[in-house]
Amino acid sequence: KQWYNAEYGKKWYQRREREAVVSTQSTGRLRWSPLLSFHYKPFLISLSINMLMVGIVFLFLFNCVFGMTDNVPGARPKTALDQVIDTFYEMREDAVTIREEAQQIRQEGYEAISKAYQIKDDAYEVKDEAYEARTGLESLLIDTLALLKSQTTSSSLYIHEIRSTLTAINNRLDILESKMEGFEEQVEELKGSVEDQVGQLKGSLDQTYTQLIEKVDTSTTLSTIIKSRLQTWMSEVRLISLFKMADMNSPHPDYGSGVVTDGQFMMSLQVHSYMRTHCHSDNRGGKLTDNKLFIDLGGMFRIHRIHIWNNRNCCLGELVGTHIYADDSLIGTVIEASFNHDFKVSQDNPTYASQITLHQPLAKNIHVVEVQVWGSGPFNEGDLFA
Repeated sequence: KQWYNAEYGKKWYQRREREAVVSTQSTGRLRWSPLLSFHYKPFLISLSINMLMVGIVFLFLFNCVFGMTDNVPGARPKTALDQVIDTFYEMREDAVTIREEAQQIRQEGYEAISKAYQIKDDAYEVKDEAYEARTGLESLLIDTLALLKSQTTSSSLYIHEIRSTLTAINNRLDILESKMEGFEEQVEELKGSVEDQVGQLKGSLDQTYTQLIEKVDTSTTLSTIIKSRLQTWMSEVRLISLFKMADMNSPHPDYGSGVVTDGQFMMSLQVHSYMRTHCHSDNRGGKLTDNKLFIDLGGMFRIHRIHIWNNRNCCLGELVGTHIYADDSLIGTVIEASFNHDFKVSQDNPTYASQITLHQPLAKNIHVVEVQVWGSGPFNEGDLFA
């Protein structure tokens, strides 16, 4: 009994109270639950077993007190009490087995009740969510209906305004229609007048077009003649370097670079040092490397020939190795010591330039008497023709 009260009594009374509360909530009145009867069976079985054990113990004590006939040790035959005790032990083992099965059934019942309560809680949660969804839906429907109502009112106002505007437009159309009735005759008169004027203008335009065609043909012929004359005039090959500007990157202070384009050069030894007609680079202090002579032609010319008159009284070999450029195009290189050097440009490779450069990359001077550049032009950079 103590074991039962400690292990199951408290839980049984709590379960019974909970079932009663559930029954009261669902029906509104307190009633007996079948689960209570189901869990009450183990208590009756345990009570019966305890009472039977008390009876057996009482019979055993009675047999010990009044059933002894002698004190001789040895085996004695089984009495009815012994058979009852054996039967009691067998019944007790069966009762233990039944009690274990009852405990298992009770445990399964507890689990079923727990699942039922869990299902109940889930149902209440679903019910709450459904109620919240229903409340939200009702609120949304109310807001939607209010919005539709306000929109309907606004639409009615807009429709009224549109009707008023259409009425005003209809009235204006009627006024315009009445005015247009008198304009049709005027339009027909204007149409005839315009057609007459168009015919006159068409004849005048045809005449003007014919005159323009004749003038264009005449202009084309004149342009062809002028172009041919310009080509003939510009194809004249002449000395284009005479009196053009010349300069050196390292000039000698006693020699001028402009004498190479003045058209004056001596064919014999100089009589006096002040009669020099050749240029000279600065060779003082060993400044002999990378000397250059520049001649600015003043425009874009087609280069046909470059003639260089070398110094005659000495140092003919100083010019050997000098490169001659027309802008960036290499025309030729001095490869031997000579009194003059002539470089011709091939007709198959027309060269146009605005500057002639003599470049001596070796450790030598540039001292020449005259540089003559022969060519034709000048030309515009966008109007070059061979």
